[in-house]
Amino acid sequence: MHLTFSPTLCPDLRLKETLDLASQAGFDRIELFRTWSESSPVHNDISPRMARDQFDQAGIVLTSLNIRNLTGRKRDSDERKLDYNIRQLEWDIRLARTLRLRQVNLKGGERTDEAAEDLVEGLKNLLETFPDMTFNLGNHLGNRVQGLDDYRAVLPNVGDRVRVLLDTGHLLTAGEDVMKVADAFAGRIGVVHLRDQKGETPVPFGEGDLPFKDLFDLLKESGFDGSLVVELEQVTWAEPLEAAKAARGFVEGLLA
Repeated sequence: MHLTFSPTLCPDLRLKETLDLASQAGFDRIELFRTWSESSPVHNDISPRMARDQFDQAGIVLTSLNIRNLTGRKRDSDERKLDYNIRQLEWDIRLARTLRLRQVNLKGGERTDEAAEDLVEGLKNLLETFPDMTFNLGNHLGNRVQGLDDYRAVLPNVGDRVRVLLDTGHLLTAGEDVMKVADAFAGRIGVVHLRDQKGETPVPFGEGDLPFKDLFDLLKESGFDGSLVVELEQVTWAEPLEAAKAARGFVEGLLA
């Protein structure tokens, strides 16, 4: 297992500034978002080669890219158009390849039967098109994959290269039992997003409802060797750098 920095802590910073903050906080790995944060490698004034150079100069490895959601719909018109949505994701995946990645993170669409069908069909399509890529499927409140039952409905219908992105913050927000989900798919977890919360409110690591030690023990027993992504969204209790250092130290202490 290795610790990975998440730009959820600093969504308004561009890539270079985000890498600087991650490095100052003691991280040598980072995960990025295709959309949502300003550190996205998709900008008019940055190319994939420039992004790779910035990773190398900072001494930080990019571990994965959160690409656009597999909703089966056109975002601008909400028209059901799976082939259009797949072309978007293919562009994102080719970008990820250019950034030296062999895995991407993605989520599904809304909680409808159509979205369920499109998620399975779309994943099968992407698995066939990109035989060298792994797809980490994330859970999210209100998403087609929200918790345990949704994973149980989707995963048997797609290949083993579709892994579980265990997003602890969204599981807590949805009222799901983090340990039950982790235990059910212990051998199929591709990446873990760590966010501690009290109810739906993010809090410093160790002060919320996330059972860190139990989760880490389960991951160790299952042979998990992927990323533990430190997510610190909506930090109000400290400056970003101090919050990142404290969270890293807390996790490292439990893993020691």
